[in-house]
Formats: sequence, C-alpha cells, structure tokens
Amino acid sequence: MIEHRVDRTLIEPVQCHCLQRLGSLHDGGYVVPTEAIRRASVLLSFGVATNWTFERAAVDVNPALRVEAYDPSVGKAKFVSLGLRAAVSAPLRLVGLNPCGALASLRKLHTSADYFRFFSGRRRHYKERVWHNRDRGSASVADAIERGGAKRRLSLFAKIDIEGAEYRILPGVCDHAELFTGLVVEFHDTDICADIFNAQLARLRDAFEVVHVHGNNYGDLSFDRSLPLSLEITFMNRELFSSKPLPYTGPLPRPGLDWPNDPRAPDYVIRR
Repeated sequence: MIEHRVDRTLIEPVQCHCLQRLGSLHDGGYVVPTEAIRRASVLLSFGVATNWTFERAAVDVNPALRVEAYDPSVGKAKFVSLGLRAAVSAPLRLVGLNPCGALASLRKLHTSADYFRFFSGRRRHYKERVWHNRDRGSASVADAIERGGAKRRLSLFAKIDIEGAEYRILPGVCDHAELFTGLVVEFHDTDICADIFNAQLARLRDAFEVVHVHGNNYGDLSFDRSLPLSLEITFMNRELFSSKPLPYTGPLPRPGLDWPNDPRAPDYVIRR
C-alpha cells in the first residue's frame, strides 16, 4: 500500500496579515498575499482553462499588472466555436422549455465573449504548455520570464495549476527565485510524488515562506487520511517580510478566506 510521506514541517504556514482571496469563491480562487501582487509588475499564469477570475481579481488589486497566461487546452478558435454553439442553443433551449439549459448556454456565451475582452492589450494568452524544455512547441519558465519582460528583483508573481506538470517546472522557478514576489501552486498526487514534493518544497523554502495551505476537495485523501492529495500552497518571498514571521497556529481552512473547491462537499480540514 502507498503511504503518505509528505514532510509536514515543510508546509507549516507562517503569519501573513495581507492575505486575500482572489478569484472564484470555489474552484479557481486562491488565497494570496496582496503585498506580493502589488509589488509585482507581471503575473505569470500557468493554467487558465475557462476560468480567469483569479487573473481579473489580481489586476483589480494592481491595475498596472501585466498578465502572461499559458494554457494549450484553450484558445481563440475554441471560444469562437463555443460562443457560436451557445448563441444557437440558448434560444432553442428556451423555446423547448428548458430554462436551466438556456442559462447554461448563456453562461458559455458570456465566457466566450469575456475571453476576448480580458485577454487583450497587456493581458495575453499563449496556447502553449509550460514545460521543463521546449519540446513539442513548449515554453520553458525562462521563456515565460523573457516574454514577460520582468527582469528586476521581485517583479513577478506566478499562479501554477497545470495538473502534475508543476514538478517539472518548479526547478526553473527556483533558478529565478529572486525575481518572484510570490507564487501559488496546486500540487497534485502528493502521495506518489511525496519524495519530489518534499525536495521541491525544501528548495522553495530557501527563498520563500509558506503563508497558506488549502486542500482541494475534488481530490482524495492520503492513505492514512491525514492530508489531501491535492494541496494549494501559497508562498511569499522572504525579502517582503520586515522581520522573521511567527508560525500561523489558526485553523486550516481559514474562516472567511477558504471555501471548498467543490461546493457540493465539505472542505478538507488540515490537522496539525
């Protein structure tokens, strides 16, 4: 049987008084330090799919923020097709006395239109995957940093939710840690990936403090049921702390900030 071997000391958060939830109330929203968002000039967003509420909220916090998003699963052609099909199906469903279906079509139409509204000007989407190299037309972390044009210290913030590929690209983030004010990462399969998870957390903590941890309740629990297998972990660069932070001893999830990714199920409690 697989045993969960995550080093719990690596994910113990410290106190951070500028945490705010940005984005969706449920899946797609993240708890991050607003100071790290305000200090950054570029947001690198790895993984957007059809939900860019986090990116929009980050721009609301820092209107000067440039957004560089990467996701090969969506693009202009997809949203044009989605919008056209939704525009046709919405009235047909309404005529067919299916108001719920019509509402779902209208939501898809809104999402399609909003993609073109949001990703314009200083907010760009690349239909590329972020990878550890450039194989198959991929972009490396170094490529994303170069495109973003942010080369000074503490000029980047990263959101990383790429379904397991985070383990492949985080070494590239660590290589340029001085550029990042912070990052939020969704880690997947932390049971079978526990060794690499521990190694990467240890390296990240050389430059960053863990300021928040939340379990994604769409995933399962570890074999001993002590931790969620999918963990959303938020980091802030140590240079942004005026003094050594104290440990956070409150509950996880944090009341008022955390909400279950899946609203149909209770949130996971991380016990310490």
